[in-house]
Amino acid sequence: MNILQLGCNQGDDKLSEFLRFNKRYLSKVLLVDASASALEKAKHFYRHFDGIEFRNIAVIDTDEDEIDLFYPENTPDNVHCSVLESHVKKHKEIEGNLYKKDPENVKKQKVPATRINTLLDYFKGEYIDRLYVDIEGLDCKIINDIDLEKYNIGYIRFEWAHSDGAFTPMGENIDKTIKNLMDQGYTVSPDPKCDDDILAIKHM
Repeated sequence: MNILQLGCNQGDDKLSEFLRFNKRYLSKVLLVDASASALEKAKHFYRHFDGIEFRNIAVIDTDEDEIDLFYPENTPDNVHCSVLESHVKKHKEIEGNLYKKDPENVKKQKVPATRINTLLDYFKGEYIDRLYVDIEGLDCKIINDIDLEKYNIGYIRFEWAHSDGAFTPMGENIDKTIKNLMDQGYTVSPDPKCDDDILAIKHM
């Protein structure tokens, strides 16, 4: 199996369960995260797996080769790190209200950046069994940036919940993504195990 995950964070997630169950069938697995500290933890988590490659890079839908990554001051490997400052601040504000404390400050640092099609080239034209995307607010824009005529991807799982702004209802970005996927022959449905995720499956 060929698998790409954008936003692997520290590992130990839905994909890791799948990889563990299908360990003997894995071919090329590329795990990507913009947070260097999170990626180091992911490498440790997957230390008993062979053939997994890791990339410390932000995935965006523009041609910049560097971008600001925003993250909670005391937890640079936090799952809510994002290239969208408003996204991180909103999460920290909600957590502050929930735990009745001041929200954690948000810092930034420059990180390398690329577009998703460059990462998909890693598979050298082979069939891509699964694509997982969870990159805190940019998911739909990144899915829309894929050249679906060029890359043959069987299964796409992505977080839609913040695609039109943090904690906002479904809007233009998610509507466009669903239409694009359906136009390319995908069946699109909510993930029955997670309200924030959508599954897109292409039947061969």
